Amino acid sequence: MTTSTTATPTFSRQLVARVDEHLTTTFLRRAHGRLHRKAVVVGAWYLASYVLVLFTRGWLLGSIACVSLALSIGAVGFNIQHDANHNAFFRTHGRRRLSTANRIAGLSLNAIGGNSTRWIEGHVRQHHVSTNIVGKDYDIELPPFARLAPTQRHRPWHVFQHVYVWMLYGFTTVSIIVGDVVSTVQESVSGDRRGRSPSVVDYVVLIGSKGVFVVVMVVIPLLMHPWWVVVLGAGVVLGLSGFILGTVFQLAHAVEEASFADSDAPSSARWHEWQVLTSVDFCHGPGPVARAVTWYTGGLNFQTEHHLFPSVPHTAYPAISPIVAETCAQFGIRYHVQPTLRAALRSHYRHVRGMGRPTSAR
Repeated sequence: MTTSTTATPTFSRQLVARVDEHLTTTFLRRAHGRLHRKAVVVGAWYLASYVLVLFTRGWLLGSIACVSLALSIGAVGFNIQHDANHNAFFRTHGRRRLSTANRIAGLSLNAIGGNSTRWIEGHVRQHHVSTNIVGKDYDIELPPFARLAPTQRHRPWHVFQHVYVWMLYGFTTVSIIVGDVVSTVQESVSGDRRGRSPSVVDYVVLIGSKGVFVVVMVVIPLLMHPWWVVVLGAGVVLGLSGFILGTVFQLAHAVEEASFADSDAPSSARWHEWQVLTSVDFCHGPGPVARAVTWYTGGLNFQTEHHLFPSVPHTAYPAISPIVAETCAQFGIRYHVQPTLRAALRSHYRHVRGMGRPTSAR
């Protein structure tokens, strides 16, 4: 269930033992069942939205179809590929190696324009290992456009970043689609961080999946609609899905309450404690808004629980969050939950505004 035992021994052992005691076979079977039923709904939503995009006519219905497709792309990313590529969509009985079933489900990322292999390398093996560490965690890197951490370089235009950063998030989907290709080509020349180069299979999967995505999302719609309608619709889908993905990804780490460190000056906190200090949950509770946020974002509003136990299905996070909170309180470790989505957005806004001030530069 767990990812590491390198944290402060007592806190780590207590936390892992208490959560593992709760994660019985029966409980996990039910959690995976809820996740799989949810995935069916999300997958049907995505396919239905695509069909609507192809066959609807008129501004109103066309706009609704494009917005629905954009939202469903986010839902696939949050609820299917994210769990799968963390080895959590199907149960693995404690094995850390990505199972074949999870790997196949993780290819759902390729269906929305990404590449599961690249995502695992950047998100699972870098962001989760070195959360909020400048120079290692590329999820908090937006140079030269924005500054999200205290030790990142400050530039004059960052003073306005709290205004324009929201537009940057709109390019998240495009950056994922294009970034996969760019990084693969770069690693063919210089090698990855382990000195390895992409294989022929890597290129076949990359080119094949990107090609299919372009055909499905551009070529086929061009057979059904005028080119300018397709361009406009693609802009709406990519921009809206990118804004949603980019914003949700930042709400748990690039906020006032989260801790940061630098690769040249790492924190003294051990692994489990550092995951708590660098993650901030938001919008818990039984209310309709909180339940909708939890459902749509795949439990990413329980970011602390996700970072501590990424191989656990996200449908289990609400149940283990009280255990995490109680254990953190016992050991005096800050565990923070923003009460609402609005509060989380405000905290992110204040953090970005603060990082944009020249006085915050080192």
